[in-house]
Amino acid sequence: MNLDNLNNDQLTRLQQCETPEQLMSLIETEGIELPDEALDDVAGGINPTAAIYQFVKRYLTKHFGN
Repeated sequence: MNLDNLNNDQLTRLQQCETPEQLMSLIETEGIELPDEALDDVAGGINPTAAIYQFVKRYLTKHFGN
């Protein structure tokens, strides 16, 4: 399942994550696949967890205005 196919409950739980660790745990638990753009953000970064967290937060803001 990727970010575009999440249901409202999953989106709400993603939005409620306050730390990169919470977000990564939810992504793993839910089996959410990250898009290539997120993985591009991770490549070359010092902290991949923080890069994924920032990507997901930008995605949610862009697509859902939250």
